[in-house]
Amino acid sequence: MTSVAVRRWTEHDIPAVRAILRDTWDATYGGFIPQRDLHGYLDTTYAPEKLSLLMQRPEVEGFVAFEGDVAAGMVRTEYNPGERRFYVSSLYVLPAFQGRGIGSALLRRAEECALARGVHEVWLGVMEQNAGPLEWYRAIGFRFVRKEPFTMGTTTVNHLIGYRPIAPRNSVPPNNT
Repeated sequence: MTSVAVRRWTEHDIPAVRAILRDTWDATYGGFIPQRDLHGYLDTTYAPEKLSLLMQRPEVEGFVAFEGDVAAGMVRTEYNPGERRFYVSSLYVLPAFQGRGIGSALLRRAEECALARGVHEVWLGVMEQNAGPLEWYRAIGFRFVRKEPFTMGTTTVNHLIGYRPIAPRNSVPPNNT
């Protein structure tokens, strides 16, 4: 197995990030969101110039995972200081690279960023129809507490919103006896 390297994104990664989003969205959401809505949302929300501006915001962090020299996945986070909440806004792994620990590596980097800001939970949203990732998030401890509409183009789907508590890697769990 090739090793996975995760590094902070740069503007040079914009084409790779857009390709990861396009390819994973087509594979994952293509069964319930029309391609025109998927690609329209990508082209408006994640246009290269908008991604560049996003990368410059101090509350936003992003990482790209590489298997060998291939950009295989990405994660984007956002800290909301008013809420004191840390969000995983996007976490995507190309279909050909799923099941290799890349999503876990990206999530670990996001959690490290949350802890660095003094936040001990990460929040995210998952489309209700996105059964595989939803099952994975539940299996690793995410609790989904509400449902909100999410719109791409002319298509609106349910987004389950949930969180997972995190602790520093070297911490000892409390003794509950």
